[in-house]
Amino acid sequence: MVSSGFAQGQDETAPPPIKMLSKSERTQLGGAVQLKERTALALELMDSRLRSAEKFTTDENYSLMYAELGGFHALMDNTINFLLKARSDEGKQLNSLKKFEIGLRTFSPRIEAIRRDVPPNFEPYLKNLIRYISDNREKAMQQFYSDTVISN
Repeated sequence: MVSSGFAQGQDETAPPPIKMLSKSERTQLGGAVQLKERTALALELMDSRLRSAEKFTTDENYSLMYAELGGFHALMDNTINFLLKARSDEGKQLNSLKKFEIGLRTFSPRIEAIRRDVPPNFEPYLKNLIRYISDNREKAMQQFYSDTVISN
């Protein structure tokens, strides 16, 4: 009998969660017009989502943990896109990008702690999310080294 390479009964990898903002998050972010204010609010909302995910991980409620991480991911995407498109005042944009990058630093170790406590089928998304946070930190910092900051 030929084995298929996959162990019988092995859990399949869970698909990534849906990246979606809640209505209240969308409303709150829409109401924050200043870059500094919106960045602080987004980091606060992301922290809240991550705290909920940590709680659900402790309670072993992995489906709700996954949903919270999807919301976290959506907030991160929304914020980096907003900050990169904002051109009202270059100095304010750079300050907000710096604050966002510093805020993102705190999330990776917390997600890594979650990753260690979840079943193996959730791990691939969590590894990708950690990598994605790193990529967004790099996107935020690239603005400090563009031609608009330092003249040739």
